[in-house]
Amino acid sequence: MKRIYHPWELWEDHKCGFYDNCSGEIKKTMIKHVIEMFNSWELTILNMNKVVKEWPNSCEHNLTNESMNKIAYIGQAACCLYAKVPSSITMEAWSLLDKKIQERANKIAESVLETWVINQKHKQLCLKFD
Repeated sequence: MKRIYHPWELWEDHKCGFYDNCSGEIKKTMIKHVIEMFNSWELTILNMNKVVKEWPNSCEHNLTNESMNKIAYIGQAACCLYAKVPSSITMEAWSLLDKKIQERANKIAESVLETWVINQKHKQLCLKFD
């Protein structure tokens, strides 16, 4: 798939706080949100699907990047959509999850990514020349 770039001002993840930082009690609360979301199959699949539906610019920019860990991005983005959790906090909280929960989340993200890739193949770029 061809790499697609969007300026950062259009990234929905940026607008939602994906690249923010936090500390102290706020960080502890954010870690709890990550654990809560991933421990729920329903919340995980719901929010991962919302990422590819509601963040088209961020997904095009990140999921067409060959050097990006796309599975991790979908999981981190899902936590950000779920509770405005910054990606760095999701990365930190990931190690606190049971391995079976991690595996389940990765499989859900793989499925969401596969569907997104298939849907991208059906898109056509239309140029209007005046």
